[in-house]
Amino acid sequence: MSARALAACALGLGLLAGCGGSEERRFTPQSFVEEINAQGAAVALGNLLARNEQGVEIHAVTFTQAATAATGEGRVGPEEHGSGTLLVLEDAAAAEEEYDRCQPAPSLTCFRAANAVLRFEDLEPADQARLVSALEAIATVED
Repeated sequence: MSARALAACALGLGLLAGCGGSEERRFTPQSFVEEINAQGAAVALGNLLARNEQGVEIHAVTFTQAATAATGEGRVGPEEHGSGTLLVLEDAAAAEEEYDRCQPAPSLTCFRAANAVLRFEDLEPADQARLVSALEAIATVED
């Protein structure tokens, strides 16, 4: 990822970290996916991959829309996307801790909104832009 893309991502993630108003929203895995898809994220909630020792379920997440290739030529098929996971934690504080653990990982792009954390490997720029836009949009939605 280029320095420019990293800077844009950091700016977008800074806006997302505090998603919600005075009281943080609480999502279920399904409600989170529905909410971001209503804002254009184009993701599908996949199978349960694991449950950690605190009982937090880790779900697979896949894109339902092919991204434009980074060169601008052609399309990247869904099978060529990086893998993603969704963790929906008990509250925003737990999600913030998970997000802070995720951020330093060089191979992951991490997002947080309220009590949900998305983690992706090998994220295409078009997919990243779609996610940032959808998460920014839900950050401005009033309960």
